[in-house]
Amino acid sequence: MSREDDALLHLEGAREADKRGDFIAARMEYLKCVESWKQAGNVEELAKATAEYETFVQRDPMFEALLSKLLLPIIQGHPGILQSDIVKRTESKDWSELYSYNRPIAKEDIYYALYFAEKFGRIKRTKKGRSYELWAAD
Repeated sequence: MSREDDALLHLEGAREADKRGDFIAARMEYLKCVESWKQAGNVEELAKATAEYETFVQRDPMFEALLSKLLLPIIQGHPGILQSDIVKRTESKDWSELYSYNRPIAKEDIYYALYFAEKFGRIKRTKKGRSYELWAAD
């Protein structure tokens, strides 16, 4: 299977998962789609897939729940906190506290939310060693 075929398969999977309301599966499929287009070197399709992924994230209730109910309160209470410290603080949290999933919050969930929170201007991240300092946006 070519990288292009792989990307299209993941894009279809993302759209189907999104329609079912399976936001975790949709997120993973969009991520795999974008990575496949990067590896294929198709800049035009990469841009389209990235835009669709970002649109998905903006309406992903899990992104909003993580950010507003868990991460922003920590960042606002501890300006300049390291991303690695936030991951440690959230290790014992369960999704059932935030959303209708019954599983622990994974560090990938935190990375996802923080990456897009910066991209959408809701936080600032500054590289600090092997981590990032986090600040609430002005």
